[in-house]
Order: sequence, then structure tokens, then C-alpha cells
Amino acid sequence: MKHSLIFYFTVSILSTSAAAHDKPAPTSNDLFSGVWENDRGSHVTFENTDGLLSGFYQTNVGQPDKSKKFPLTGFAQGDQITFTVNFKGYGSMTSWTGQITEDEAGEYIRTLWNLTRDVEDKAEDADLWKSITSGASEFRRVN
Repeated sequence: MKHSLIFYFTVSILSTSAAAHDKPAPTSNDLFSGVWENDRGSHVTFENTDGLLSGFYQTNVGQPDKSKKFPLTGFAQGDQITFTVNFKGYGSMTSWTGQITEDEAGEYIRTLWNLTRDVEDKAEDADLWKSITSGASEFRRVN
């Protein structure tokens, strides 16, 4: 009887553990789709179709009208992401690369970004490398 109880409890624990691991992991479609806000108050909206990102970016910094939405394109794979925005009409483009992580406040996307500004052709030799700015941003889900 004692061996039967031990066997029963062992099978029960293993079954419960296996069921917890059978839960499907969220897809990158679920992870990134929606609206996110970064630490500078800019908003990004991602639509994910099998790892191909589209959507819009609304900047809260720089010269563009804060209500203007700039199209984006990018990729998501698992919890990794990369996307690019062309700030058409303002002479700059930015690309972000990062991944989702989590802290006590919840999930967020931690990224590094590179922004390039157009330099007039005659000034490229002297100013080209000065036209690239790099930094980091964190995005938190809005909805």
C-alpha cells in the first residue's frame, strides 16, 4: 500500500508538471502587437504578420508634428525585434533593435537605436560620421 501511494503521488506531480510545460509559449505576434510608449513619450504601434512588422511611430521629440504618424517596417522573431522608421520630410531615419524582458512593473522592450540625419553631399567627407546618433530606449505596452 505504501509503495502504491508513493507511485500515485509521483505520477500526480509529474503529470501536473508536464501539463504546466505543455502550455504554448506566446508567439511573437502576441508579444509585440499593439501600442507601446517609450521612455521619451513616443508611441509605436506594431502589427505582426508571421514575424513581419508594420505599423506607425509617433515621435514626442524633435521637429516633426507630434500628431504625425510615420510608417515603420521590421521583423520579430520569438522575443527579439528590429524595426525602422523613415521620418520622411525631416531628413532622418531611425532603427531600433532589442528584445522583450520583464521587471517588477511588467514586460517591456529594451532596445538600442541608431538615427541617421542627411548630410549635404559637399559636407559628407567632414560630417558623415557626425550624422549618426545612437542611444537606448525602453518601450512599455499602452494597451
